[in-house]
Amino acid sequence: GIRCEKASAMLRKRGVDDVCQLSGGIHRYLERFGDKGLFKGKNFCFDQRVAIDPRDCVVSSDDREGNDDGRATERTDTENNAMPQDGSDNIVGKCVECSCPYDTISGSRVCTVCRDLVLVCPKCCDKLRELHCKRHADWKCCYFTFLEVFTSDELTKQLVELKQLRDGLVPPTGHKCTRKTLSRQIDKVQKRIRALDVGEVQVEKDAPRRCRTCMQSEDICDFKCWGFWKQSGVGDQNVDRKRKERDDGSLGGGVDKQTKAASAADNISVGASVEPGPDWNELRLGPKCSVSVGKVVEVKSWGSGSNNDCVAVEWNSDGKNGSNSKPQIYRWGVVARNGQKMYDVTKI
Repeated sequence: GIRCEKASAMLRKRGVDDVCQLSGGIHRYLERFGDKGLFKGKNFCFDQRVAIDPRDCVVSSDDREGNDDGRATERTDTENNAMPQDGSDNIVGKCVECSCPYDTISGSRVCTVCRDLVLVCPKCCDKLRELHCKRHADWKCCYFTFLEVFTSDELTKQLVELKQLRDGLVPPTGHKCTRKTLSRQIDKVQKRIRALDVGEVQVEKDAPRRCRTCMQSEDICDFKCWGFWKQSGVGDQNVDRKRKERDDGSLGGGVDKQTKAASAADNISVGASVEPGPDWNELRLGPKCSVSVGKVVEVKSWGSGSNNDCVAVEWNSDGKNGSNSKPQIYRWGVVARNGQKMYDVTKI
């Protein structure tokens, strides 16, 4: 794999002469030996498999005992001695918070600073509103994406720590990106403190947890709305059933106006004019006033399904976001966790 190529080149560059690679790669090795070989833990992949357990890689005994041209192959004494016989499940990963053995990777657990995947066990995850990777462990008391739960005093304390972190990065020219990240957070905290002081916003101690990717609350998003984790069309049948019940009046309260409007607007095509819609999230997409009228340039799938549930929009040049901005992706009927269809934009 690409990691092996890079690692072997780096070792040779540093003067290591005895550098070897597995014939056929690590996956072929796991197919042959499974969890009885020298490999411990799980093999991380850059696709839907995420992390492969060696026990799931073992092929049939006939295939395992034969080589590529079908001839039987006997294991050498070295191979047999290299294979532990206890079949123990070796977990090499650890929770970044409590250090207990844990190796389940999930798209719902990412660092709030850099959005890298983080190993955090369920017990610790339930206690934390936001997660931090090892690289940003020193920031976990002062850097938060969502500030609505903090009082002015708590934010002031965060502000002091953020400034100390930024000022401690010297020389400044060697830490430009990190200092810029901290400066943006400092500005964000200062703005929130000012808003609290003048009464524009209120502290929301019971605010629901939010997804770091789409900024939606946990009743709408399962925190797996990005990459190959996100699903397309999940819950469509349930939504259709609820809509029918609303139309029939069996749920009480009659027909939901927003649901009817969304249902009527489900069909959209390239060239349609749009503007910010009912589910436009300003935390993720910016203020509605930053754009005016846009044109749909592509209709595609939000996840891996076949539904046309998102659109690529190119905003007009009179928008404040620039005249040559690249098309941005917006939800067009993506089914949320609570069964609601989400529309970031609406047709004009």
